Amino acid sequence: MVFVGGMGGLGGGMDVGQPNLSSAKPRGVLELEMRVRDLEHHVARLSLLNQALWEVLREELRLRDEDIEQRAHEVDLRDGKADGEMNGGPVRCPSCNRVSSGKHYKCLYCGQLFEKPLFG
Repeated sequence: MVFVGGMGGLGGGMDVGQPNLSSAKPRGVLELEMRVRDLEHHVARLSLLNQALWEVLREELRLRDEDIEQRAHEVDLRDGKADGEMNGGPVRCPSCNRVSSGKHYKCLYCGQLFEKPLFG
């Protein structure tokens, strides 16, 4: 298992048993820093797995890098704009029948939760 993030402020001759109160961070800041480290780890892991998957597909199916670049461009344009992101289109609420943005997973009007898509 890979540890991302270093020593977390420990070391450098500090006595681990005695916290340095002058540099203590609020709990919310520490939680956010931990969350960012977790997200960075997940992104790095997904990048690694994505690269490995592409290399297997490229070798087995004799694809070229240009093939995946073209497909990525096509997928990017599905939402109507070439911005390097996949954004869902409008979603009609099954409860109140009003249209909400596909960026949200619940109705902006009645609060009904939408089913999150597995891919994209």
